[in-house]
Amino acid sequence: MTQANPPSPQSLQPLLSEQEARLRAELYLQQRVDYQDDYYERRIAEFNFNSDRMMWISALLMGVSTIISAYSVMSDEPLYAFVTALLPTIATALAAFRSLYQWQRQAQLYEDSWLALQQAKLVLPDSDFIQPGEYALYFPELVRQSEEVLRAEASQWGQLDKVATEDATGTSESKEEDTPP
Repeated sequence: MTQANPPSPQSLQPLLSEQEARLRAELYLQQRVDYQDDYYERRIAEFNFNSDRMMWISALLMGVSTIISAYSVMSDEPLYAFVTALLPTIATALAAFRSLYQWQRQAQLYEDSWLALQQAKLVLPDSDFIQPGEYALYFPELVRQSEEVLRAEASQWGQLDKVATEDATGTSESKEEDTPP
């Protein structure tokens, strides 16, 4: 009967020292999470701006069309009748263009991802409230939740995670892995 070897002192040590975990957490927040946070905010603003601009242009065209239509009733000018027919058509084309690009839907998707990222950032308490030794506990959870948000955001655009696996011959083969919604 063989006796089990006691665990080595290295296996009892935490994966990261407290100072290293704190530094990695700060860098991860600055370089990964805050960067993605800014990206989401820019995209939300861009898509909301585009959607609103197209809506206002369509409304303006319809308003101008109404005014010209009212004026064309009193005038016998055929140009006014033509413009009255043309402007609503252009406004409808702009509305179709707005629907095609679905800026509001895209803004909502980015906003949902932004909110989920804000929630993931809450895993790491403020530095004033972290007790010594807790960075090593919070950092892996921060990374896990943040990357889960980023993976979910990427998967909603039709992208799947590619996981490289080694087969028995030693060649790399790609396998698609579905991510949970």
